[in-house]
Amino acid sequence: MITCVPNRAAVSSSGLQAPADITADAGRERVTLIWSPVHGAISFNIYYGTAPGVTKNEYLKKIENQLSPYVERDLMDGTTYYFVIEASAKGQSGALSREVSATPAATPPPPAPTSVTASPESGQVIVSWLPSNEAISYNIYYSTVQPVSKTTGIRISGVKTRLVVSPLVDGTPYYFVVTASNEKGESATSFEASAVPMAAPLIPTGVSAVEGNGLVTVKWTLATGATSYNIYYATSSSVSKKSGLKVSNLKGSSYTVRPLENNIPYYFVVTAVNAGGESGDSPWAMATPLEKAPKPGLVRIPAGLFEMGDNLDKTGYAQPVHTVNLDEFYIDKYETMYTLWKEVHDWALANGYEFDNTGHNGSFGRGNNLPVVMVSWYDVLKWLNARSEKEARIPVYYVDVAHTSVYRTGRVDLTNAQVKWEADGYRLPTEAEWEKAARGGVEGKRYPWGDELGTGHANDNMGSAVPVGIYPANGYGLYDMAGNVFEWVWDWGSERQAYDWAVDGDKNPRGPESSDTGTRIRRGGGYTYGSRYLKCSERMFRAPTYTAPYFGFRSATSKPR
Repeated sequence: MITCVPNRAAVSSSGLQAPADITADAGRERVTLIWSPVHGAISFNIYYGTAPGVTKNEYLKKIENQLSPYVERDLMDGTTYYFVIEASAKGQSGALSREVSATPAATPPPPAPTSVTASPESGQVIVSWLPSNEAISYNIYYSTVQPVSKTTGIRISGVKTRLVVSPLVDGTPYYFVVTASNEKGESATSFEASAVPMAAPLIPTGVSAVEGNGLVTVKWTLATGATSYNIYYATSSSVSKKSGLKVSNLKGSSYTVRPLENNIPYYFVVTAVNAGGESGDSPWAMATPLEKAPKPGLVRIPAGLFEMGDNLDKTGYAQPVHTVNLDEFYIDKYETMYTLWKEVHDWALANGYEFDNTGHNGSFGRGNNLPVVMVSWYDVLKWLNARSEKEARIPVYYVDVAHTSVYRTGRVDLTNAQVKWEADGYRLPTEAEWEKAARGGVEGKRYPWGDELGTGHANDNMGSAVPVGIYPANGYGLYDMAGNVFEWVWDWGSERQAYDWAVDGDKNPRGPESSDTGTRIRRGGGYTYGSRYLKCSERMFRAPTYTAPYFGFRSATSKPR
C-alpha cells in the first residue's frame, strides 16, 4: 500500500502543505535555499525581503515556479534577507513555510549539512550526515521539543563525524539538527531529524535503485533484527520519512515501485522496522524511469555558414554577431556519462596517463546515466586522448607542434598549433562548433528551441545533474545543449570577452591564440545558475583547473569511423 506520510507543516485551503524543512545558506552575494518536498506540488514560489515578517503581501521580490535547491544571486553582502516558500500546483498555492534568513558575505561560513539521519537504539540515537564543503567540525543540537534550534537545543560541539548521542530515555521522541563550522563561522541548521530511542533495527545499507520503463527497482541489504521495511520516495533529494510517499510492510531485500512517470528523477530512502520501532532513513538512491536507456553516439553537424552570437539581449560578450564558416564535424549526442569516463580513465591510468581529478558520478555520486562532473580542462584533454588511443584512433592533443609527443600528463596550456585538427581522434568542440551544434539548425534564437523560455525544455533548476537525455533533443538530435551541466570547449577566454578578434566569414575559427586572463570557456548553462544561462550565445570564463558539480563536457571529432 502506498500512502503519503503526514507532514506537520501548515496546510492551506488548497490542501497543499508548506515545506516542513527549509534551510537558507549564505554565500558571496547569494543565498542558497533548500526545502523538503511537498506531496502534490509541481513547483514552489519564493518570497523574500530585507525585513522580518515576509508575507504574500509584504515582500521585496517574488520568484515563481522553482524547485529545491534554488540560488538567489546578485544580493548585497552584509544585508540580511528573509525568505518564505509556498508550494504550487494547477494554479493553487499552499501555506507559507516558516521564515528563514541569511546574510550574504564575502567570506561566508560553510553550508548546512545535508542528509541528516537519526537512527534509534536502546538508550541512544546515532546521528549522521553528509560532509559539508569546507567544514572543519560540526555541532549537534537536540531537544524533546520541536522545532529544535541553536537557541533551544542541547549543543554538542566540535564533532568530526557521526555521533552516538546518549544517554537518552527509551520511548521519548528526540529531535536533532546539525550545523557545520570553520574559521569563517557556523552554518545555518540542517533539516530536522527525529528518532525515538528503543531497540529498533539499524538503518539499511547498500541501497540502490535501477530504472525501468515506468518503474524503479529498489534494493538494499537486510538489516539484522528487521521484520519488514518501508520505502519513502519523492522527486527531490531532500526526501525523508517525513516528506516522502510511503510503501510499507515490505519483506525481503528488493521492491519495484510502480507506476512512475518516465523521464522524472525519483529519490528513495529505506527504513527497517521491528517491534521496537522504525530505523532512521538510509542514504538516498536516485533513478529515473526511462522507456529505453540512452545509447551514446556521435551526431553529424553539417558544413556551412551560421551566425554566431546574438543581439537579442544586448549582451556584450555575445557580440558582435558574425558569420562563421565551419567544416563538417561530429559531436556526442549526450554529455559524457560517468560510466564511459570511468572506463576510459581506468584504462588511461594503466597506460601512462595522469589526472588531477578522478571525476564524479553526477552531482552527488549516486544514480545511473549521469554526466561526469568535477573534471578540469586539463583532465578532459588528456581523457580525450586516452579515449582515442583506447579505440585505436589518432590522438589530437600533443605537447609539441610537431605532433610527436602525445599529451598524457601534467597541466599544459596547449596552443592551436599543438592540436592535430585533422586526426580522427576525440577532442573538445571549438566554441564556434559548440554554438552551431547547440542552435540545432535554428538561427537567431535565444534557445535551442526558440525565443521563449517556456518550461520542460532543460534542467536549469533541478538542484543537481540529472540523467542525460530526459529533456527533448534539439534540431540536430543533441541532448542537454542547454542546462544540466556546463561544458568545456577548446577556446581561450579573454578579458575583453567580446568577439572583437573575430573575422566575419572566418573558416573554422579556434579562438584567440592566448588568454590575458588565463581562462578557457564553458558553455551550456548548468542546473544551478538559472534560465539566463540557457541561451545558445551564453559564455562563461574559468581557469582550466576549475571543477564543479555542475561542470562536464562532451566529445567531438573531425572524422567519424
